[in-house]
Amino acid sequence: MKSFEKENVTLTGYIHDVSNELKNAQIRPAVLIFPGGGYFMCSDREAEPVALAYMAEGYQAFVLRYSVGEKVPFSQSYEDACTALAYLKENSDELHVDAKKIAIAGFSAGGHLAAALGTMGKDKPTAMILGYPVILSSMGDGICKEIPGLDEKVTAETPPAFIFSTSNDIIVPVENSLKFAEALNKNGVEFELHIFRNGVHGLSLAKPLTSNGERSMVNPVVAEWFTDSVRWLKEIWGDFYADHTSELEMTVNGAGIDTPVKLLLQSEGCEAILTEHIPNIREMLKENPMAGEFSLRIMNHYSPEIITGEMLEEMERKLAALQ
Repeated sequence: MKSFEKENVTLTGYIHDVSNELKNAQIRPAVLIFPGGGYFMCSDREAEPVALAYMAEGYQAFVLRYSVGEKVPFSQSYEDACTALAYLKENSDELHVDAKKIAIAGFSAGGHLAAALGTMGKDKPTAMILGYPVILSSMGDGICKEIPGLDEKVTAETPPAFIFSTSNDIIVPVENSLKFAEALNKNGVEFELHIFRNGVHGLSLAKPLTSNGERSMVNPVVAEWFTDSVRWLKEIWGDFYADHTSELEMTVNGAGIDTPVKLLLQSEGCEAILTEHIPNIREMLKENPMAGEFSLRIMNHYSPEIITGEMLEEMERKLAALQ
């Protein structure tokens, strides 16, 4: 989708088709994924499978394969991350992305890169999902690279974070997640932290499809992190709206004088009946929007001068005839 004019650096998008049958999802939140790999590689296990999982939940998903290698400094990987996020925001209309709802999801070293973007970035994401992330600067010794300690970079401007790890991870000790959560707490940043009792490093989705055939990489308990992360995103962003009532739904459920007026006006047949008897009904609702929450029966009770008993009976008969 995007070339960074650097060897092996790409941004791949998994984007939903636009459909008139999905009017409430024309523009979608997005998840930008940074696979792990110790800054020496980008793991396939933490790339496309994770993107497709978030895509299946309705999000636009993107995978950044950033600069890696023995001689590649952290600053180069970080530059790639900043460029990727800026690209999503600058091209949000074309990509059908809500620029105010972009989360970054990173694993291990990719978690470090994600947390760096959330803490150090001039332009930040609006949420972070961090899987067994590298956080502490001391972890650089193991990969022979100098990396910033991101627990030291947290400020009140850091976006909310969802963090998961396992207590017996021997590659990236749980101390990394705990120190980051502590820093978030001190700075008043919202977070959710899951520390699972058992689990090896690099579990990804912790399902057979991301296991590479290794039994240790399958863990149904840890696999719950993904469902929890989607629930968490919905808590902070909200879900796709679903508050409209279609004419078909009202016909099936029975539209009548006890149906809120605002719902009746969404059906051409019902609207025609209302405007026949109350020609200025829409003007009335503009002046008093709360009136749309009332049914015709209630309006008759409180405003018989607007809806008389005879009018109510006539509209009831005509609405029933639509069934």
